[in-house]
Amino acid sequence: MAAEIELALPKDYREWVFMSSGVGMTYGPAAAAAQGAPLFDNVFVNPEAWKEFKQTGVWPDRTTFILEIRYAASQGSINKAGNYQTDISAIELAQRQGDEWNYYTFGTAMRGIREKAGPLPRNAGCVACHSTNGAVQWTFSQFYPEALAIAKAKGTVKASYQAPVDSPAAFYHRIVKAGWVNEQPQLAAARVKDPNAAVSREGQLNFMGYNLLTAGKTQDAIGLFRFVTDQFPQSANAQDSLAEALEKSGDRTAALEASRKCLSLAGPDDRAAKASQERIARLSKN
Repeated sequence: MAAEIELALPKDYREWVFMSSGVGMTYGPAAAAAQGAPLFDNVFVNPEAWKEFKQTGVWPDRTTFILEIRYAASQGSINKAGNYQTDISAIELAQRQGDEWNYYTFGTAMRGIREKAGPLPRNAGCVACHSTNGAVQWTFSQFYPEALAIAKAKGTVKASYQAPVDSPAAFYHRIVKAGWVNEQPQLAAARVKDPNAAVSREGQLNFMGYNLLTAGKTQDAIGLFRFVTDQFPQSANAQDSLAEALEKSGDRTAALEASRKCLSLAGPDDRAAKASQERIARLSKN
């Protein structure tokens, strides 16, 4: 089907289905993106397309995505950290037209947002990028969690798509079901695959361990906390968490050992140091 000459920017796109938002994303070298302030990418899709996609896992003809790009700010009102969205920077559109997808840019805030735009040429970089890397048809549905879950269930995800590592929540539920011993190799492999993933962060692993303790999975929690101390050998907090789990299990000797290790790593005013001192005093009386 031949591409349409022009498309009008939908006036009501912010009333469409919101797919997801990314911040500071780049498909090129990360170093280049780090040189500027991050931008927010907000993605909307027309409701008719979403309704059909939920049934089939396929984006139908005339599916229209709007990419609304907004500037980020960090200092404003009561905000002291992180980023929030401000003015529109640019607006782009992708539409399925028959068996093809066409891409449109409606300009930038600095140069003016246009009411209409023609399709970009077929040799434009976005065409090749979407056709090669889109997880579902030519779309970046891999960045839209609800859409990706539907596509997986319907079997419409491209075979070549490389899924990211699982979330801490996914690992937690598998540990509860299958046990730490069975899941430890998968967690170790996930950390190697993506050192920046949530499961590669000490805080997330620690949180997972305490959830295991709360769920009554004490030995699994101990296994996970030992893994954390191996991965973060200079962390006093990791040793303190391990000591807490060991004390709960009744292993006084190991709990004392981990508590003393915590003290050797912690500063005098560290919360973990105080907890370990109290634990040592408590266990030494027995």
